[in-house]
Amino acid sequence: MKPLFVSMLLAGMATLWLSSPALARPQDPGVNARQHHQQQRIGQGVRSGELNRNETRRLEREQRHIRQEERSYKSDGVLTRAERADLHHDQNRASRHIYMEKHDGQQSQGWHNSAMRDPGVNARQQNQHGRIRGGSQDGSLTRDESRDLRAEQKDIRVEERQYKSDGMLTRSERRDLQQDLNAASRHIYQERHDADRRF
Repeated sequence: MKPLFVSMLLAGMATLWLSSPALARPQDPGVNARQHHQQQRIGQGVRSGELNRNETRRLEREQRHIRQEERSYKSDGVLTRAERADLHHDQNRASRHIYMEKHDGQQSQGWHNSAMRDPGVNARQQNQHGRIRGGSQDGSLTRDESRDLRAEQKDIRVEERQYKSDGMLTRSERRDLQQDLNAASRHIYQERHDADRRF
């Protein structure tokens, strides 16, 4: 009788402890993952020269505002559906701003062309692979969409290898690769933000 009573008492205490408000942390992995991804996109834009100093400041300020808004929403221990929707709306807008600033043709002055090495192309390819992988993981890309986007990335890699096969990457070849990457980036964005969902 005594062991049964002790077991029930421990089970009851564990239930109370696990249901305490202190443990109910208002987390939204979707919001946090998107914030991290957007910071990576900004960092990549700085490294590749696609973002200049003023563009970077504006985008960082927008990210800071979203983080402050999220902290404010979570301060009462609850993240409501309306608050989550507002955060997602703000993140969608920030994502569009990052895309537009990176593809507006304004370049940072710190990067100079070289005959073969093109960190902008390589960094953008890596970023686009990450965006496709992220879309596959969060369900914003269907299997068919992911397959088509990966095929487009493969075509760009093949084209890049062909251009570099003679030991040089000319300005027109670099421009052609950048145009193809711009188109691929638009396709990723469109597919991730259309109504088709994997889940």
